[in-house]
Amino acid sequence: MKKTIIVGLLISTSIAVLAQQVPVTSDHKPNEHTLACLEAPTRDCAFTAALQTVINEEFGIERAKVLIGIARSMIVTNQKEQAIQTLMLALDEARSVNLSLVTREKITVIAPLLARAGDTASALALVGELQNPSIKDLVLLKIASEAGRNGHIADVHVALRQANNQTRAFWRELVILTQAPRAMLSTVDLAEVGGRIREIERPERRYRGLIQLAIIADHKGDAGERNALLTEADELFLSVVGIHQRAGATADRAYSMFKAGMDPAFVEASYELALTHGNRLRGSEVLASFADKVGVIEAASGNIDKALRRLEVFQGLPEKAKYLSKLHAGRDKSLLAAEVRGLLTEIAGMEGAYDRDLVRLTLLEGALVNEDSYLAQHIVQAIEDDDNQAYALALMAPLLE
Repeated sequence: MKKTIIVGLLISTSIAVLAQQVPVTSDHKPNEHTLACLEAPTRDCAFTAALQTVINEEFGIERAKVLIGIARSMIVTNQKEQAIQTLMLALDEARSVNLSLVTREKITVIAPLLARAGDTASALALVGELQNPSIKDLVLLKIASEAGRNGHIADVHVALRQANNQTRAFWRELVILTQAPRAMLSTVDLAEVGGRIREIERPERRYRGLIQLAIIADHKGDAGERNALLTEADELFLSVVGIHQRAGATADRAYSMFKAGMDPAFVEASYELALTHGNRLRGSEVLASFADKVGVIEAASGNIDKALRRLEVFQGLPEKAKYLSKLHAGRDKSLLAAEVRGLLTEIAGMEGAYDRDLVRLTLLEGALVNEDSYLAQHIVQAIEDDDNQAYALALMAPLLE
């Protein structure tokens, strides 16, 4: 608790300094602040180095990026009020560029984080500045997901009602409900939601909906309704035609149950069903889509070797990094870390420092999920741009003492 207070005071003081600071030009190579911290990283020096980078940065868009990283870690360390302040400062920095495209791009990141910090009202207010309907919908769906994780069902409904594509909004609501705190499900009317699902024409999509509804029934403690819905889904599955459709539907079933935290017996049975149909797939694209779901289950259940063997179906380094970042290896994280370090070596051969850093930042997200501070430090040290390294170091702060 004492460290959290100290870090909070440090952030508040540094933000006040930032507001008055005259920016100086950076050469966009790792600076002395981040490099010094990485020699013996602590939470305090990670925040300090990131903020010093912000103060010394010439461009508002780069200052905004690092501030967003700081805010993300403040949310993780339960400094939500200060995170909201930092996000609004990041927005001000983005606006200082005086390019509407830059501001809107940052809003797509800042708005969901505001909802994560508990300020859904401000998040939704920002969405009003987005003009592209598809982008606006994507942000609204993210805001709804963050509100759902916080258990704010009313905010979920407010966000989803604003979406232009109500079909996508309905599917997102189903996913949110399967992963939401169980207390949030008391007002969910299974019959009403089930009626909407049964109106769906395509059998594979209706099948997915019934599985989601069965998970919600399970979380509501209605085992009888859960079993009835699973039986209905199994009967409907006979109408699902095509190898790809069957493999995709069963992989979604297993993945949804896993992400929802259902009893391992249900997850295992659905996983085996997915393998039965997935083993018939051919072609890297469909195999990659299948691996994205079942590989996550394998890694978490202690079969990291099998999950890592699926890496070969992904064609490019960005795609490989994205897959690895989704794996939560538990006690076997050393095997995952070794694979990540190998990929980092390959990344060094890519053209363009910007593209290299993007892939490294993707890998960092996986290290954060696995709470692997050593691997995270290794990744952050490999980052070439000063702002990217400061952003990454800020994200790493919650893993540090």
